Amino acid sequence: MKNVLYKIEHALLNKGLINKEQLDKAKGVQVKEHIRLEDALVKLGFLTYSEIVQFFSSQYDLPVIDLDKTNISPEIINLIPLQFVKKHHIVPVSKDNGVITIAVSSPPDLGFIDNLRFMFNADFKCVLATPENIKRAINKYYESEPTETVDTLLKELKVRQSPATAAEIEQTEKPQVEAKGMEDEGPIIQLVALIINKAIASRASDIHVEPLSNRLRVRYRIDGVCQEADVLPKQLQDSVISRIKILANIDISEKRRPQDGRIGINYQGKDLDIRVSCLPSIYGESIVMRLLEKSTILMNLKYLGFCENDYKRFHSIIKKPNGILLITGPTGSGKTTTLYAAINELNTGDTKIITAEDPVEYTLRGINQCEVNDKIGFNFPAILRTMLRQDPNIILVGEIRDAETADTAIAAALTGHLVLSTLHTNDAPSAVTRLIDMGIKSFLISTSLQGIMAQRLVRTICTNCKEPIKYTPEQLLEMGFEIDALKDFSFYKGKGCKKCNNIGYHGRIGIYELLEMNETLRDMTYRMAATGEIRKAAKTSGMTSLKEDGLRKAVDGTTTLEEVFRVTGIEE
Repeated sequence: MKNVLYKIEHALLNKGLINKEQLDKAKGVQVKEHIRLEDALVKLGFLTYSEIVQFFSSQYDLPVIDLDKTNISPEIINLIPLQFVKKHHIVPVSKDNGVITIAVSSPPDLGFIDNLRFMFNADFKCVLATPENIKRAINKYYESEPTETVDTLLKELKVRQSPATAAEIEQTEKPQVEAKGMEDEGPIIQLVALIINKAIASRASDIHVEPLSNRLRVRYRIDGVCQEADVLPKQLQDSVISRIKILANIDISEKRRPQDGRIGINYQGKDLDIRVSCLPSIYGESIVMRLLEKSTILMNLKYLGFCENDYKRFHSIIKKPNGILLITGPTGSGKTTTLYAAINELNTGDTKIITAEDPVEYTLRGINQCEVNDKIGFNFPAILRTMLRQDPNIILVGEIRDAETADTAIAAALTGHLVLSTLHTNDAPSAVTRLIDMGIKSFLISTSLQGIMAQRLVRTICTNCKEPIKYTPEQLLEMGFEIDALKDFSFYKGKGCKKCNNIGYHGRIGIYELLEMNETLRDMTYRMAATGEIRKAAKTSGMTSLKEDGLRKAVDGTTTLEEVFRVTGIEE
């Protein structure tokens, strides 16, 4: 890369675009502010981005594109996820004969292109666009912000002096809500739609509507952390909650017991499902709305955050013809996403895949998905027993909750099926002990189990405001890290900017602890060895702990040490 930069420097000088003095000044700013040379040249006013792009075009024979005048279809946009697009500042433009064209602001190195081929299983070619052009395209196609504001609607409600009542709202029969185009609806209806609209645009996974003693608080869970979005007057509480309950087909007259429902949302041409949970509290009904996209998720194992070794080991496990793979971790740790990514990898057309889920969170093309309904006795064990008569190759069980489900899953694994499921344990070795505590025979576990993977989600550093950080020995000790082991490494944090709402983080990535069964571990499982012994043997066999994997991602600048400590704590 150094040679490439050297050639660019000399080419700029030879073409007379800059002089030696300007180059030296720009290189000084580049080193001081940890930015690209071209960004330093623009910052100092020596060149414009348009001039730089034209220079790259002539130097590398790459065409220049105006993204403002280019219409990119949603199918193309969905080829590359937002997190990856924003991290590398690229935009997918088209796909022709299996080749994906991406817009970049500077010619990428061959390593980056090879990485793209590996991650997305496709060939790539590049066109050039200015950084501003790419930024506008990202905002246009990935992050459209709502134009209306909560403050505007609150002012309108104040002027009216008579907010819509629950009875008035009930007259509106609208099972499907348009997140856009709210102008003709009443202020309360607009307000609820705006809250949902903002949440989707903010990449929120959940919306929390929480009654307090003197106000109604609205919070969004973004990247796993709750952030306050709006505070509404207490007098709007009943109207807002009633509106949400009506949309979710929940009984608005019942305020004493918990209720569940769902809302259908269409946002920018995408169908989303909102799962609504209503819980009575001392100050009124607390509502949580989980946002789920109905369409097939284009999730690929290659960009979940696996290191190369863990990826190869995980891939070899899911390619086995039979046995059980368990994904463990707390709620919201990405277990379902990992399972769906594995299923997408296995869904080759020559296998029959059946899932049992509670509920079905995403629809997967070409896969038989069943949803649990406890009211009619259609629970996990019942679905599993019926599945086995459907001649599947691969079975996905949303969660192993009890001994009956575990027994049936193990029976399926022992009769030639590959079973993927989740279990609530803190780490991978503990899953063995958990199954034994459920009453499952140890010899059945040792025979059927192929692997266990614990996982967590850590927030990634905002690439727009990323900067180096130095930790004191005291800080490292407090977080449980070895000082000597980290003294030669550089670390980074997000300073906070508009892009990340001054938090310093944008997006999440997984950290993993993969235990792959071998003869030693099978023997220890059969003997019902203690969790500590299993953990020690697993590490000897190549297992990396959650904290070690998190540290690896902090060292490469993906996340911070604080985030790793927040998620993993201090290992015993």
